[in-house]
Amino acid sequence: MMILLSAAGFARAAGATTREEQVELLRRRALAWSARNTPDARRMAMQCLEEATQLAPERADLQLELGRVMERMGFLKEARKRFEKVAAIHPEDVDGRIGLARIWRRDYLKYLDTLSLGRSVRYLREAYVLRPNDPDIAIGLVPLLLERGDLHGALSVVGEARVAAPTRADVRLAEGLVAYRAGQVERADSAFGEAVPHMPTAVRDRFEDIAPLATMRDTMTLHRLAPADQAEFLRRFWAELDPDLATSVNEARLAYDARVAQAYFLYYDGRRREWDMRGEVYVRYGPPAHATYNPVGSAGVFSVMDGSGFYRRFQQFPLNTLVWMYPELGMQVVMEDRLLSEHYLLPVQTESDPDPLPDPEVIAHQGDQFATNSGRGVFPTLPPGVHPVRLDGVIARFEGAEGPRVLALLATPGAPGDSGRASFAVLDSTRREVKRITRPLSPSLCDPVALRVADFASELPPGDYLVGLTIDDGRGGRGIVRDLLKLEKPTAALALSDIVVSCGRAAVDARGDQPPAVRLNANPTAEVPPGQALTVYFEAYHLRTGSDGQARLEFEYTVRNAARDSRVWIQRVLHPRPSIPDVSARREETQPGDIRRQFVEVPVQSLPPGAYRLDITVRDQLAGTERSQSVVFYRVDDMPGH
Repeated sequence: MMILLSAAGFARAAGATTREEQVELLRRRALAWSARNTPDARRMAMQCLEEATQLAPERADLQLELGRVMERMGFLKEARKRFEKVAAIHPEDVDGRIGLARIWRRDYLKYLDTLSLGRSVRYLREAYVLRPNDPDIAIGLVPLLLERGDLHGALSVVGEARVAAPTRADVRLAEGLVAYRAGQVERADSAFGEAVPHMPTAVRDRFEDIAPLATMRDTMTLHRLAPADQAEFLRRFWAELDPDLATSVNEARLAYDARVAQAYFLYYDGRRREWDMRGEVYVRYGPPAHATYNPVGSAGVFSVMDGSGFYRRFQQFPLNTLVWMYPELGMQVVMEDRLLSEHYLLPVQTESDPDPLPDPEVIAHQGDQFATNSGRGVFPTLPPGVHPVRLDGVIARFEGAEGPRVLALLATPGAPGDSGRASFAVLDSTRREVKRITRPLSPSLCDPVALRVADFASELPPGDYLVGLTIDDGRGGRGIVRDLLKLEKPTAALALSDIVVSCGRAAVDARGDQPPAVRLNANPTAEVPPGQALTVYFEAYHLRTGSDGQARLEFEYTVRNAARDSRVWIQRVLHPRPSIPDVSARREETQPGDIRRQFVEVPVQSLPPGAYRLDITVRDQLAGTERSQSVVFYRVDDMPGH
């Protein structure tokens, strides 16, 4: 016959006679059970500690151990009560407050409730006051302060932690996170570069892993490469995403590192050596606008098939559902806790892919963020602390004496007394920098009172390039334009340059026996004010000349309405908008030489405000060939913008 004894009965059976002896034996047995780390063992440990606290309710250490066991078992409310007793029994105790902070932190991460966040911060602050400059408390406090928007407090705490533990990698990691949020991008870049290589391998892998952002094809390609080739693949991957080619840091990589650091501090499970789906979604899209826990209409159960054939049946198990909302991305993310352990996974779906993806149309209409090529990640265009300014840029292709020639033109609002600098950067097909030029902005001939401009010219060999234009207004504002550029090797066939919208005719400088140099009064906004004609410039190359050295060519231009009717189809059918007639003209000319530098003035004063496309066709009458190019421009009214 088996006799079941309580924990106190075990203590008495073991010969413990005094209360102190019984309590000590119960405590040791609880520690032994806890070390086994199984659900049954934790229940036995909890039973021992409960009876020990009944025998010695004044002992804060027993209340603390019981609270920790209850927390591990998921009895969070009961654990909180035990930690509160610790604080009441021993007001100077630090660990009880840290336990309370953990409980409220878990509550915040579940519901994103600001009250829970505030309580977690409060208890950690109290612990930090009692144990100043403790780096572990500081590292727990920093991400919560950032969640609360207390950047100044986070900077202060991480600065103190750096003094207390200057060699700890996780402290340096927290510094990089806070520095990025403060807009100190160079400091953040340095901190991440020093911290990540010294983090544990499982954590370091989270920073180096591009799988959350990349396509499956890129991920498979990366894993097949040798280590040296993997490093080059990753360098190019991040170079493709760099929003501002003119700066010394990659803002997209910094934003990713900052997200990974915050997700590590909030969601990383050290025992599992991973985070759940919340961590992956966070590094891809950042924090959600708000969250819903077990929303109305969620099933609350999931089914598992048991058996097969005639004996097949489905068993249902409870689950918790967490929904993160990203209205700025047109997206919501549904996650399920199927083990009721606060470890969230994507739902199991057979009819569609549950992988969360933003709405491309929503992203396309937002200039402050951009999606990765896979669509599986979204990053801010500018780092924190930098506000966007309008930048209109044009990157045009011409032919130079030695090969392709690129002309980059930009314009930004600015008064006569404003300062600022413009930069032009070019990456080649391997995404390595081959050109960088920086110069001050200057008054625009289009509008010297309200616009500042800059232009850049460079001859480049044929190939594929990534070109970036950036302006820094010197007051915390920045504008960015990026574009892919393909330069073809010139041939002997008729070719046209790109068309550039100009403010009136440009100056042409004669240079003796050299071809004349054209100085464009570029109009990167492509806006034509009321009462003015459209002026554009282009060049035609490799015209065939006759025995007299003359080339004969024909120009034809047509202006068409380019405004897109965004109404639904039924509205377009029932209430069609009046059509705008095309504006077209044609003329023939004879000229010496095989290159034509041409200005075209198009009378568009009668056109209503809107977007239009100018198509230009050049026909070489001697060769019997023709080429066409087009450009979009905007007829504006008296109101600014288009």
